[in-house]
Amino acid sequence: MRIAYRVLAPLGSAASRTIHFLKSAALTLWHWIEGLVRAAANLWRALGPRWLRVCIALAAVVLVAHAKLAAFLKPNLTQETVYRVQYLNGGWSDRERQSYYYTPQGTELLGIEYDWFQNLELPLSQELLASERNMRGWGFVVDPNQRPSPLNPGNLPVGLTRHIDPASGRARLDIGCAACHTGELHYQGTALRVDGGQAMQSIPNAKRGEFITTLGASVFETLLNPAKWNRFATRLVGDDGARREALRTEFWQFAQRLKHFSETAGAPKYYPVEEGRGRTDAIGRIANVVFGYDLKQPENYRPADAPASYPFIWDIWRFDWVQYTGFTNQAMTRNVGESLGVLAPIKLVDDDGEVISGSEFGETTVDLDGMHCVEGLLRKLQPPKWPEDVLGEIDVARARAGKALFTDQCAFCHGPHVSEPYDWQLADGPDARLPGQLALNWQWDMAGEVTRRDGLAYRADWRETMWALPWIATDVVGTDPKLADNFVDNRYDISKLFPGEQPVNAGYGLQLLLNDLVPKLYRQWDIDDAQQVADFDGLNVPFRIENKRAYKSRPLHGVWATPPFLHNGSVPTIYDLLSPLRARPKTFYAGNREFDPNKLGYVTGQSPGSFLMDTSIDGNRNSGHLFTDVDMPGRIGKLLSEEERYAIIEYLKVMGNPEFDSALGGDPMNWASYSPAPARDSTQQACKSVHFSLGIDTGSETGQLLAQETAQ
Repeated sequence: MRIAYRVLAPLGSAASRTIHFLKSAALTLWHWIEGLVRAAANLWRALGPRWLRVCIALAAVVLVAHAKLAAFLKPNLTQETVYRVQYLNGGWSDRERQSYYYTPQGTELLGIEYDWFQNLELPLSQELLASERNMRGWGFVVDPNQRPSPLNPGNLPVGLTRHIDPASGRARLDIGCAACHTGELHYQGTALRVDGGQAMQSIPNAKRGEFITTLGASVFETLLNPAKWNRFATRLVGDDGARREALRTEFWQFAQRLKHFSETAGAPKYYPVEEGRGRTDAIGRIANVVFGYDLKQPENYRPADAPASYPFIWDIWRFDWVQYTGFTNQAMTRNVGESLGVLAPIKLVDDDGEVISGSEFGETTVDLDGMHCVEGLLRKLQPPKWPEDVLGEIDVARARAGKALFTDQCAFCHGPHVSEPYDWQLADGPDARLPGQLALNWQWDMAGEVTRRDGLAYRADWRETMWALPWIATDVVGTDPKLADNFVDNRYDISKLFPGEQPVNAGYGLQLLLNDLVPKLYRQWDIDDAQQVADFDGLNVPFRIENKRAYKSRPLHGVWATPPFLHNGSVPTIYDLLSPLRARPKTFYAGNREFDPNKLGYVTGQSPGSFLMDTSIDGNRNSGHLFTDVDMPGRIGKLLSEEERYAIIEYLKVMGNPEFDSALGGDPMNWASYSPAPARDSTQQACKSVHFSLGIDTGSETGQLLAQETAQ
C-alpha cells in the first residue's frame, strides 16, 4: 500500500494542479471576453442614439447580404481574349453568312421581346446582360468589337435574332439555327469561325451563373428593384405613364411564364445529367416540351439524361437519314420539330388542357420561309479548311500515310457511301400502309412530285447522288447507348390528340403530330403546287421515321474542327479517340474554346466557365469506338501506334480538301468531286421574304446584308 501511495500521490497532486490551472485559465478567459463584450457595448452606445445604431446595424446586414447575393448570382463566364476572326468554311458570301446567322425560325424564349433582352441588366449591376463580354463568356459567338447590322440591329451574338409577333406586331427574341450550329476554335488570339459547326454555348444549362439562370434572376430583380425597373422602363418607353404600366403588366406575364416553365418542362430534375456547354438532350427536351408542356400533360415528362453535342451540319443535305440515331429523313419535319422544342409557341390545347378544335388548332409562329432559307444556304456550305497560317503547316508525307490508315480502318463505316438517289415509296390512298410507319398522311405524300411504276407511287429524290449512312447497333459500336435507348424506349401518351392511340416513342409521336401540322402550315403559307411542296419538304423527300437502337455513322469531312468527340462529347480530342479506352481521360473540363492543334481538341484544364465532364455517369460514358487488340465490346479496329494515330490526325486535317488532292496522291474524299445540290430559286425567294418581314429590303442598297465589322 505504501508503494502504491508513493506512486499515486504525485500523480494525484499533478492532476489537481492541472485542474486548478485549467479552471483559472478558463476563468481568466471568461473575464477577458466579458470585458471585451462590455467594451464593445460601450463603444456601440457611444456611436450615438439608438436609432442611429439600428440604422448602422441594418446597413451592415444589407451590405453583407448584398455581397453574399452578388457572389451567388455572379455570372459563370469563361475568360476569352480574341482579337480577330478568321472564317474556315468556303461556299458563302458575307451576305449569305449573315443571313444564316440572323434568319429567324419562329422560336421564342417564352415570349421575351427583342428590345427587352437588349436592355436587361445583370443582377445587382447596371451592366447590360447581353454585352459582348457576357455573351462570349457564356459561350456564344460574338465578333470582337462587333457592331450592329441590318439583320442584327440589337448587336447580339450569332443565332440570337428576331421575328415579328403576329398579335402585337412587336419583335420577339428568336433562337435561330446558327445559335447551336456555329462553332469557334480559339488559338493565340484568333477566333477560327466554324460555320455549321458545334456551338459551345450554355442556353439549356440551368446551373447557377449560366445564361438562363442569370436571365431569370435579372428578370425578377428588374420587377422588384425600383431603381433597376426605372432604368429599364425609361430606356424602353420613356416617361409615358400608361406605356410604363402596360410594360410592367406584360413583363410580369413573361416572368410568370419563365417561372412556370422552370417548374415544369424546364425543371432541373428532368435533366439529371449536366448538359454543360455545347450539349443538350435535344430529343428528350423536344418530347418534354411538345408532349408535356404544350399538351399541358405533366405525366408525359421524362428524364432527358442523355446529353449530346450539337452536330455539325455541312453536307447534311446529302444524308439519307438525319439525327444521331438516324430516325428521320426529311428536312422540314426535322426543323419544325426542333423549333417546337426550342419553344416556338403552338396552340394544341386551351387553358383547361382541352384540345382546341377548328382552324385555331396548330397555330404557331414557326417560320417556314426562314427554315427553307437556312436549309438552302446550308447546301452551299463547304467543310472547314485547315488554316496553315494559324495552326501550322501540314506534314504531307504523314498525311499520305494517314490516308492509307483511314481507308483501312475507318472508311468502312464513315464512307461516304455515295448512292444513287432513292425512289421513296408513297402512301397513295387513305388505306395505304408502309412497313415501319405508324402513321401516314397520304394527301401530303401525294402532294409533291409523284411518279408511278408497277402500280405503285413514288417520289424521285431530286439529288444527283446522295450519301447512304449506315446504322451501327449500339452493342456493336459500344458507345454510350442511353441516347438510343431513351429514344426507343421512352413512351408518351398522345391520346389527347389522337384518341385511342397507345403511348408512343418520341419519333412516332412527332410523326403523328407533324403529319397533321406541316400540311396545315403549308396551306397557311400558300405552299400548294407539287414543286413547291416537294421543295419545302426538302428535295422531294416524304416524311418517314425509323426506330433503331443504333447510331448513324457519318462522313468526317472537317471533323477535326468539331471537338469534343463521340455523340455525347465524352472524348476531348481525336488523339484520345484513336487511343485505347484505358488511355482516354475519365474526367476533363469542357467549356474552354482554346484549341490544341496537335491532338485536335479543346484544352481540358479547369477554368472559369468550364464544367466537369465525368465519363463514369450513364449518358456520359466514353466507351466504344475502340482501336485495340483486346477482344472487347466496341472494338472497331486494331491498336494504333503513336505514329499511326498522328498520321490519321494529319490526314483528317485535310481530308477532302481539294487543295491537297494532288499532294495526297489523289484523295477519294475530295469534296469537289461530289455532286452539287439541285439549284432551286425558291430558297433565295424564301430568304428575301423572311428578311422583308423584318423590314429589310435585300434588293436595295440600304438593305445590303453586310458582314459585321470586326477588329483585325
